[in-house]
Amino acid sequence: MKIRTKQFVSNLIQIVVLIAVAILLWYVAALIFDSELIVPEPWAVVKLTFTLLGDGAIYLALLNTLLRAICAFVVSVIVAVLLSMLVFLYPKCAFSVDCVVTFLRALPTIAIILVTLIVFNSTVVPAVVAFLVAFPIVYSVLSRAFKHNGNLLDVCKVYEVTAAKKIKFMFLPIVRDELLTIVAEELPLCIKVVIAGEVLALPFSGIGRQMYIGKVNLDTARVVALTLLTLVVCFAISGVISLCQARCTRRSR
Repeated sequence: MKIRTKQFVSNLIQIVVLIAVAILLWYVAALIFDSELIVPEPWAVVKLTFTLLGDGAIYLALLNTLLRAICAFVVSVIVAVLLSMLVFLYPKCAFSVDCVVTFLRALPTIAIILVTLIVFNSTVVPAVVAFLVAFPIVYSVLSRAFKHNGNLLDVCKVYEVTAAKKIKFMFLPIVRDELLTIVAEELPLCIKVVIAGEVLALPFSGIGRQMYIGKVNLDTARVVALTLLTLVVCFAISGVISLCQARCTRRSR
């Protein structure tokens, strides 16, 4: 218990120091450029951030962005799990699936956004883009986990274990063990990709649209304030997931 407390205090001190250094560098840059258009002062951004917290449209935009990111993440996990199950049960399909995943991973994000803008509605584009970016990564994480358990598959072949038992006693436990790690790593990525898609697609509501409005109005402070809000949300999500992982680790012990 004491070790965990010391580790928590140490991590907290490091975070505070990093934030202080970042603010100091930010303030120095603001003094050097001496232009709100290029680098707004930290205090001005903080005040604007609190002002934005009183605007209902910002909450709606943030909610829409999070919903798009969560939908894209859930769909990417479902598709990755289904394809992983296919490869798990029929290893000969691995080459074809790997080719598709490699192709999607190699596609530039901006190209995906531009193509999806032609095919889909602007409201759907950010979620589609986030799915196409997140899916290959989720599949790769699951694929590596199954490769680490390759010896168990060989044992299943020797004893002629049925497909249903393979799924119940091997596939699903591996997916369960990797799920929290996937959420921690890929959900913040989905949020960032969705925002990038919103900046170009300009859906009816979203943080990306709000950032685009700030950019068009040459309101750099607003763009930075929206970025800070997004960072706080991403850190909050990561914190909740870390707590869940810690509790799961304690229970497993």
